[in-house]
Amino acid sequence: MTSNADYPPPAPIELEWAFSVRIDFTERIQFKTPAGKRSYVPAAGGEIWGPRLQGRVVAGSGADYAGVYGLDAHYMLEASDGSPIYVHNSGYLYALDGSPTATDQPGWGGDKEFYFRITPRFDAPVGPHDWLTRTIILGTGQRHANPDHTVFTYYAVK
Repeated sequence: MTSNADYPPPAPIELEWAFSVRIDFTERIQFKTPAGKRSYVPAAGGEIWGPRLQGRVVAGSGADYAGVYGLDAHYMLEASDGSPIYVHNSGYLYALDGSPTATDQPGWGGDKEFYFRITPRFDAPVGPHDWLTRTIILGTGQRHANPDHTVFTYYAVK
């Protein structure tokens, strides 16, 4: 039998900021389901900046789908060299003050603080951006109400 004394403590995981994405929205569609509210928020465009990726969000290419079970979002990005990149964000979004879920808030932005964490998956063509398809990436999000947009910040696990 092996004891914990036989193993050194694990090395801490380090994160490195890779890039951020601002996704702009112009409409929010909400409806009630048996489990709670569901929101569909189509992407109207946006930009990408950071040390490892720059470019834009392709308008009309996807949306946020937020509900009581979390966030599920799909978008197409375009790198500054024209490469298409698909991103699927999956994660959690809820108010830190214990108030109703984000999708129950009219406009769900303003001064309210949210726990907003995502685990994205990317598809990129072979070339300068295929590192996205073989890197563990974690992300955070910040909602902003006026103008309506979300900023996702992505970190590569080192």
